[in-house]
Amino acid sequence: MRSTPYIFIILLILSISNCFAESPTIQLNVGVYDNYPKIFIDDNGNPGGIFIEVLIAIAKKEGYKINYVEGDWHQLYKMLLDGEIDVLPDMAFSHERDSLFSLTRLPLLTSWLEIFTTKSNLIHSIKDLDKKKVGVLKGGVQEAYSQQRIMSDFDIHFELHLHNSYTESVIGLKNNEVDYLIAGRFFYYSDLIEEDIIPTGLILRPADLYYAFTKDKHSDIIATFDRNISKLKNDPKSTYYKSLHKYLERDEITGIPQYIKYVIYILLFVLVAFMMFILLLNYRVKVKTEEIKIKNEQLIKSKEKAEESDHLKTVFLQNMSHEIRTPLNVILGYLDLMRDKNLNEEKKTQYIDIINQGGQRLSNTINNIIEISKIESNQLDLHITDVDIDEMMMYHLSFFMNQAEKKGISIKMADYVKGEEAKIRTDKSFLEGILTNLIDNAIKFTKAGFVEFGNYIKGDNVVFYVKDTGIGIPSYKHHSVFESFIQADNEMISQYEGSGLGLSITKAYIEALNGKIWLESETLKGSIFYFSIPYIKSEIAPQKKSTIEEVYQNVTFHDSITILVAEDDELSYDYISRIIGGNNIKLLHALTGEEAVELVKTNRDIKLVLMDIKMPGIDGIEATKQIRKFNKELPIIAQTAYAFSGDKAKVIEAGCNDYIAKPINREDLKNILQKHAEFKSQMQLFV
Repeated sequence: MRSTPYIFIILLILSISNCFAESPTIQLNVGVYDNYPKIFIDDNGNPGGIFIEVLIAIAKKEGYKINYVEGDWHQLYKMLLDGEIDVLPDMAFSHERDSLFSLTRLPLLTSWLEIFTTKSNLIHSIKDLDKKKVGVLKGGVQEAYSQQRIMSDFDIHFELHLHNSYTESVIGLKNNEVDYLIAGRFFYYSDLIEEDIIPTGLILRPADLYYAFTKDKHSDIIATFDRNISKLKNDPKSTYYKSLHKYLERDEITGIPQYIKYVIYILLFVLVAFMMFILLLNYRVKVKTEEIKIKNEQLIKSKEKAEESDHLKTVFLQNMSHEIRTPLNVILGYLDLMRDKNLNEEKKTQYIDIINQGGQRLSNTINNIIEISKIESNQLDLHITDVDIDEMMMYHLSFFMNQAEKKGISIKMADYVKGEEAKIRTDKSFLEGILTNLIDNAIKFTKAGFVEFGNYIKGDNVVFYVKDTGIGIPSYKHHSVFESFIQADNEMISQYEGSGLGLSITKAYIEALNGKIWLESETLKGSIFYFSIPYIKSEIAPQKKSTIEEVYQNVTFHDSITILVAEDDELSYDYISRIIGGNNIKLLHALTGEEAVELVKTNRDIKLVLMDIKMPGIDGIEATKQIRKFNKELPIIAQTAYAFSGDKAKVIEAGCNDYIAKPINREDLKNILQKHAEFKSQMQLFV
């Protein structure tokens, strides 16, 4: 009996030790697949999602050990069916699944199916699925529901494309392999959703989502899960609600409230606008600064040009004073010397030649001043007529022959355009003025050698040139020789008389004809001046020229020839009468235009009229027009003190046959009268 207490103590110790012994740990094999945000494997290979975080909270409380098994939905579905895993989270209820698996009594989430599409393929009704390609998760409730209900309920048919994961479904949607995607509503919260993929708002088959267990094997564990799910759902601070907020509130993920976003957008807009304003302001300041810089440069250039212009004009006035006073001094001086009664005939002849030279120089200076004034006031008028440049070239060769011979140099023409090709349309007076200036310059600046001129056709232009072996022009002066007054500023040629306006007048004439002028020159070796004008052939058929013999045969000679001189200035008339009066030449004098018209009407013996342009009453232009109304053949030669280049064209248009400028040169008058056949026989009378 004494052993009884010992037995009791031993039994007590064993009982206590059994109470402190660890109960066996329950291990759950849980299937994990990709269905964010409910269940997924993160980038580090760890399971995550709402179902997993609730599962972890339950396992921690109940002491379960969890072993995760990865796979796709179809694989894990079969493994659960075969008992290879214990739990498959996120299974939607269906009668078939309820017969195959044991589901928790309480759902963790409620979901529905929704149709997703892209921005380029919008859908407005479920009937739009007809005859389309639709992607669904293989083995998922979407597959069965699409085949069994949607097509029959809505009387439509579409082509199902089965995917092992939503990742495959998204790839198919983006690559246009499927038109639409049917997925659970939680798909919207997955990281597979991109900007181009949007929910349509078309909802199908609401369903509860459960934890699924192998059939009839884990009834105690299922009851534990239901008890914990109930507690978690009734505790606002539980893992369940934290997980929902974490995965389902998209704005909360960013951590930025919507109104803050709007404020940020507005601030960004204001900032961009302000930056654009600053850039625009900087640009405007830069442009304005550049404009001011350019204006300053222009002002500096204008100031320099004005100073240069003042200098040139001062030099010009000095030069003009010299050019006017020098020949005037010669004329007045030698006229005073001719008062000497003891002066012999040889000296008188010498003095008269000097006075003539001085008068011609003074006349040229005045003519150039008048012409450059007209050019500067933009009063050059073109008068396009038919011109024979062959005849013009021959005339200039003849005209300058004596001037060249007096200097001991030769003048010649090289190749030039002849015959029908020489008939062009241009302004005759301008072309004559250009040639005269260039040839006269060439002779003036050539002490020995020759002057040569000619022309040729090049493309659409006729090119003239004047070549000399004179002093030449240094290269640094080539650009400035065509400027007004430039001669007076040139040391090399300042010793030669002249106004320095000839080349600037020439350039203005050429540009008025739409031509160009250029030169080649080398100091002490000579110069070549070129100019081109448009080659426009004459529209008038050429007439046969009369030979000198034919002219004489057609002329009716008279014992005396009557010339009408219309001139209101008595001294000018006296000068003309002394040149051509007498020797079978009878002169009639008209003081006004009216008298001239009346004398031509009443006197049929008048064979030529020297018509002054400036007269009292009707002027010479109007008088010529009135004469042409009743007499078309009478030669009328205009004489005027006007010296503008356009004056000749104006008198020719009025009906005059030719033109001579005052002061009248005896040789010039002789050349003009030689053009009229009836006076050739009388030329020896006033040569």
